[in-house]
Amino acid sequence: MLKAQSRWNAANLVTLSRIGVTPLYLLFIFRQDVWAKWAAGLLFAWGAISDYLDGYLARKYNLKSDFGALLDPLADKILMLSVFVSFVELDLVPAWMVVIIAAREFLITGLRQMAQGRNTVIAASRAGKHKTVSQIVACSFILAIICVQATVEASQVKWDLFLARLGPAGDWVEKLVWVGPYWLMFYATVMSIISGVDYVFKNRHVLGGGKA
Repeated sequence: MLKAQSRWNAANLVTLSRIGVTPLYLLFIFRQDVWAKWAAGLLFAWGAISDYLDGYLARKYNLKSDFGALLDPLADKILMLSVFVSFVELDLVPAWMVVIIAAREFLITGLRQMAQGRNTVIAASRAGKHKTVSQIVACSFILAIICVQATVEASQVKWDLFLARLGPAGDWVEKLVWVGPYWLMFYATVMSIISGVDYVFKNRHVLGGGKA
């Protein structure tokens, strides 16, 4: 068991803020206003930063708690899955990728709950950290594209015309905009599968009812 700490310490408040910005992100990302797109991007940026910040605060000031250990992964899932679903709704990424990512998250959450019931701790893995980074990079790239396109069109210039004015560079930008999000999300999906298999394999004793 982790040392008892106030639920409302600085680390947990930062974690809670990640849940708090999620509905605001969803409110802004579907608006056509350029400021709303940028606001959604900044809210996600805070979510990504807070994922590091809450852990840093918990370690530096000894604010680790059972509540924080439960809340942190929950906040991550709420924010990231909301962002992915918004991308599907905006027709920016295939739904099957998000389904696989969500299934992995639910599987590992169930595994952690089983382990907790047996007083077993499932440590974070390197594959899991790579998965998280790949998802943040994919989301950041896609949101950057959304913000740039919204800014260009807000200046009364059609996106296609903007690309045409760039000359040969416009062709490169167009390919990057269309191909980049797919392959970054594909990589994030693959990393979700790999990290999920890694977690299950390393903690198969939990599924078998035994101990490590």
